[in-house]
Amino acid sequence: MTLDLRDVIGVPGHSAAFDFSPELSQLLSESVRDIQGTPRARGVVRNDAGILTMRAEVEIRLLCVCARCLKEFERDISQTIAVTLSENEATEDDPEYYRIEGLSIDPGEIIVTELILRSEYRELCREDCRGLCERCGADLNLGECDCKPETDPRLAKLAQLLDSE
Repeated sequence: MTLDLRDVIGVPGHSAAFDFSPELSQLLSESVRDIQGTPRARGVVRNDAGILTMRAEVEIRLLCVCARCLKEFERDISQTIAVTLSENEATEDDPEYYRIEGLSIDPGEIIVTELILRSEYRELCREDCRGLCERCGADLNLGECDCKPETDPRLAKLAQLLDSE
């Protein structure tokens, strides 16, 4: 989506609103399998005393895979994205600004970038997920498995002594 800023740039107090479904396929990864439903982005680009800002409310439902137990789960994300836009070439490498070239921007690109920067490296179904047993693959969230604790090979002789008693 391209948002025309002709009436906003250089006119303090003016704004341009947007409401669209952003293309978010760049969010897909090992942990994020699919985007469920239709993502929504609503917001405005505003000129406040010559400073351009973009504020967006983004709502997404993701189909994720837990990095510990490998179960699929849905995660609803509702985030507010607020960034400063700049026409100045000197801010091109400044991470505090998004550079505007011409008289328009693509709010979808900014939204995707911000969501990637804020995303988790690994998705977890819940914070206290215990994962899978390393030996038998049992889901430890459902209870303990039947595996015996591994004995340190250096202590194997001591374990034999304890077993013989």
